[in-house]
Amino acid sequence: MPTATASLRLRAIGLTVVALIATLALLLTHEFPRPGHTSVNQVVIRQPASINLSAVIHTGPSVTFSSTPLGNVALPSGRQDHAFHFSPISKWLLVKRVLPPQYQCLVEKGNRYYTEAVLPAFDGRSAYATPTFTEDSFTANGWKKSEQVDEPLPLHWEEAFKLIPEGAPAEGEDSDREDEVSRVYMDQSLPFTNAQGQGNTDTDQSPQPATGAQVYAMYLPEAFAIITSVSYSPKFRLQQQGVPDDQIANRIPPLNQLSDVLWAVWETLVYAPGNLRYYAVEGISNSVAKPLMDDIFNARRGTIVVPWANRLTFSLDSQEGKALFASPNGVAVAWMLIHRAEDLGRRTPVVTIFNPDGNNRCMIWDLIPQGEPSVLGTPVVGG
Repeated sequence: MPTATASLRLRAIGLTVVALIATLALLLTHEFPRPGHTSVNQVVIRQPASINLSAVIHTGPSVTFSSTPLGNVALPSGRQDHAFHFSPISKWLLVKRVLPPQYQCLVEKGNRYYTEAVLPAFDGRSAYATPTFTEDSFTANGWKKSEQVDEPLPLHWEEAFKLIPEGAPAEGEDSDREDEVSRVYMDQSLPFTNAQGQGNTDTDQSPQPATGAQVYAMYLPEAFAIITSVSYSPKFRLQQQGVPDDQIANRIPPLNQLSDVLWAVWETLVYAPGNLRYYAVEGISNSVAKPLMDDIFNARRGTIVVPWANRLTFSLDSQEGKALFASPNGVAVAWMLIHRAEDLGRRTPVVTIFNPDGNNRCMIWDLIPQGEPSVLGTPVVGG
């Protein structure tokens, strides 16, 4: 019968369409290994029962995270390139993809840093005391400060800071001082007696040798910006020296967090430290942020060579933004927002990443005050 034949044909066509859709969906969700790479060596990071922000020490390149709260996430190990690659078919069809599964722990941690620690701090409900350090604290904590004034801005930052409007000195400010760009070298190279694991009296504090920690950064008061190039924490340096974890607390000074060192220096350079808006990092090479950034570059741009003109900007509503916020180069921002909420006020962090030559991964956080837009780019807010 013609009617039955037509019905069968329609059913066959429908089944064919369903099969094609299923095949396409499979291709879009499958991760294809890069040619020449058939296996991935991974390092599994343990997840504690609950988040412990105070356990996070801000460290520089090559840091290990066996004791920090990054969760159960498998990260590429022993590789110069990234280990996971998006389907070329999905890239060709411009289908938005989420981060590979090994980064979901970072996504979750970044969200929790912001919702469980940063937002309460904005509302005056922070569970973390605000540390107080001044320039006088440097020597007491074993830090030696040296400074070079009027340093030229590196070429790869010039394009970025062309977009940032220069600020006029506030009333009472030293306008000459505000105009200077300073490269400040902080070395924990002096012995000290106030190790944080010891008591508070002079009689029970024995002198401790220098840890060798380093924090090198450029400070741009006129652009309200800090650019960090080297950051090795006291804890990381002691771990490198083989000091057992249970002895480290008695060997590091209270001024040991990257965010606190940067803020203490910033306060010596500007009249109103709460004006800080941009925190940038260059030369990122640690074992968490580097592969994460490379995967984002490859997924979004098809290459890890991403000049400023092709930069990527993410809000904390995106998976990439949350993962970057939980990376070693993002937690410094989290702590600064937590500890300095009274000075900074409520801010909305947005991150921009680029890699001008393929070997200088850069990240800049725009800490946007309420009611103001980001000047660095339109952020990706989802996916």
